[in-house]
Amino acid sequence: MQLSIIIVNYNVKYFLEQCLRSVEKAIVGIEAQVIVVDNNSLDDSIAYLQPKFRFAKFIANTENLGFAKANNQALPYCEGKYILYLNPDTIVPEDCFEKCIAFFNENEDCGALGIKMIDGSGTFLPESKRGFPSPIASFFKLTGLSELFPRSKIFNQYSLGYLSPFENHVVDVLAGAFLMAKSSLIEATKGFDESFFMYGEDIDLSYRIQQLGFKNYYFADSTILHFKGESTKKGSLNYVKMFYSAMSIFVHKHYSGNKARVFTLFIHGAILFRAIISLLKSFVLKVGLPLLDAVIIFLSLWEVKNEWIRWVRHGALFAIDNFPLTFFSFTIIYLITGALSGMYDNLDKPSKTFMSSLLGIIVMMAAYSLLPADLWFSRAVMIVGGFTACVSITIFRWILMQLEWIQPSDEEYKFQQTAVIGGNEEYEQVRNIFREAGLEERLLGRIRIDDDTRNTVGSVKDLKELLSRLNIKELIFCEGTLTNYLNIQLIQTLPKNISYRFIGSNTASIIGSDSKATVGEIVTAEGFYRINELYNKRMKRVVDVTFSLFLIITLPFQLFLVRHWFVLLKNIFKVITNQATWVGYTTEEISLPKIKKNVITCYGFPVASFHPLNKEAMHQLNIQYAKNYDFWQDVSILLRNYKQLGG
Repeated sequence: MQLSIIIVNYNVKYFLEQCLRSVEKAIVGIEAQVIVVDNNSLDDSIAYLQPKFRFAKFIANTENLGFAKANNQALPYCEGKYILYLNPDTIVPEDCFEKCIAFFNENEDCGALGIKMIDGSGTFLPESKRGFPSPIASFFKLTGLSELFPRSKIFNQYSLGYLSPFENHVVDVLAGAFLMAKSSLIEATKGFDESFFMYGEDIDLSYRIQQLGFKNYYFADSTILHFKGESTKKGSLNYVKMFYSAMSIFVHKHYSGNKARVFTLFIHGAILFRAIISLLKSFVLKVGLPLLDAVIIFLSLWEVKNEWIRWVRHGALFAIDNFPLTFFSFTIIYLITGALSGMYDNLDKPSKTFMSSLLGIIVMMAAYSLLPADLWFSRAVMIVGGFTACVSITIFRWILMQLEWIQPSDEEYKFQQTAVIGGNEEYEQVRNIFREAGLEERLLGRIRIDDDTRNTVGSVKDLKELLSRLNIKELIFCEGTLTNYLNIQLIQTLPKNISYRFIGSNTASIIGSDSKATVGEIVTAEGFYRINELYNKRMKRVVDVTFSLFLIITLPFQLFLVRHWFVLLKNIFKVITNQATWVGYTTEEISLPKIKKNVITCYGFPVASFHPLNKEAMHQLNIQYAKNYDFWQDVSILLRNYKQLGG
C-alpha cells in the first residue's frame, strides 16, 4: 500500500465532510487507506459521517486524548509506505498525493514533506514552512515582531518569511496540518510525542526526523486549503501559554544548560509582554472604549475652544468660565446619543462610528440651543469641536482594526449578495441548502463554467468584472464540474474582500473561513439563528440584567418564593457579572450558536434536573430556540418557572 492518511477530528463534522470528499477524489489511482480518529466530539460526527464515507475507518474515543495521542492511536492500522497526518479542516486538490509521492521518489533524502497552504480567503499561511523555535525566534514570534517584519531574516526566523512560498525548500519544521513522512521513519520515531497535548508535537517530530539523517522539505508544487490556520485565537494570552508549555517540553527534551535557561528567560519575557498587551486590549474593548471616547470628545472640545480663543478671538476669553462642567455635560450627551445610534454595535465599521458621531453632534447642538442665552459661548466651537471628536474617534477605531484588536463581525453576513460558481445541478444543490436555511433570497444566480445558461448571471471568463458589477460579497465554489485543483488555483487570484465558501459534490454543507483568525463559517439546512443577531444578543443581556436587578431589589420576598435561596444568590451574581444567562439550551450544543451557561432551559426545567425527553428531542428544542429567538420568550419562560431560579 502506498499511503495511509490519518485525520483527527474534534467537533468539526462539516469541515471533515468536505475534507473526506476531497481526499476521496485525491486517492483515485493510489492504493491508500483513510483512518479518522474522533476525539469524543459532541456534534455526532461519527453518526453523521460514517454512513457517507464507507472507505474510511473510524475510531471513536470516549474522551479527548489530544492531537498527538489520537494520531498515534491510528498508527497500528497504517499499512502504507508513506503516512500523512492531515487536519480535518482542509481541502486537497486531486493531484496532491500523487505529486507528493513523486517528490519522495525523486528525493531519497526526503524524510518528511509539508505543503503550501492557503486559508479560506486565498492568503498564504506562513506556518507552511518554519524554522526551529530558537530562543530569539520564539521571542520575536510571541511578541509579534515576526508579524511586523514578515520578510525579515532576523525577525521572522520562525516562519522563514525570507524564503519564497512559491519554491521548494529544505526547512526545519513542518506543520502537523499536512505532514507526509516515510512510514519507516514514523515507526522509528514512534510518531508524535504524547507529552504534547496541543502545539509543538509537529516541531518535535520534525526535529527527530532530522536527527535520523533525513531532510524535511517544504513542497510548493501543490497547494491545499487549510481553513482555520495555525490557531483560531493566535493573539490570545491563552495561546501564548499553550505555545510556551509546548516549547518548554521541547526545550527540556532537546536542550540543556545555558541554552535551556536562555530560552526560558526569553519566553517568560514574551509572555509578560503579551500579558500586558492582552490586559490592555481587554480593558479597551470591554471597559475602556466608551471612557476613551469620552476623553477624546472632551479633549477635542477643550482644544478647539483654546485654539478658537487664540486664532479667532485673538486671546479674548469667552464670557462663561465653567467650561469643564459644560464640556463634560456635552460629552455625556454625545456619548449616549452615539451609543443609542449604534456606535458600539459594529466596532469593525468606522463608517458607522462616524455617522453615529455626527448624530451625536446634532443632538449636542440641539441641547446647546436649549441653554439659557447667558450660557451660550460659540456654536462654531461646538460644531468644530464635535466634528474633531467625530474624526478622532473614527481614526481611533481604524487604528484598533489595524492592530487587529477589533475583529470583523459577521452581522451583515446573512445579507450578502451570493453567487455560485459551478454547473446548474450544483447550483440547485446550493439553492436547496439555502432554501432550507431560509436564505434563498441572497442568491443572485450562477456563474457558468459551461454553455448551459440556466440560472446564470454571467460567465466565469468575466468573473472579476461580475464580482464588482453585481456587488457580489460571497462566492460559493462547487466541486464537481470544477475540480478542487481549479477552485484552489482560482481563489488565489481573486480579491480578498469577498467571502469564499466551498461545497463538495454530494455533500450537505457549505464551509468557509475568511481568514486564519476565524473559527470558520458553515451553512447547512439548519441555517442562521436569530439568537446570533446583534439586536437579540443585546436584548437577551438586557433581560438578564433587568431581571437580576428586579430579584435583588425584591430579594426579601424572593427568600419565601424561590427554592434554594442561597443558590439563587449565586445565580444572580453569575448572571449580573455575565458569567451566565437565565435561559438557554436544554443540553450542551456544539453545532448551535454559543451562549453562556444557563440556569433555566428553554424547555422550562433547571439545567441539572431530569428531562423527560430524549437527546434528539432536546436538540430540536434547542434548534427552535436559537432559530426563532425572541427576548419575550425568555421573559415568559422566567415567569412560568419562577420557583426554579434557585435550581
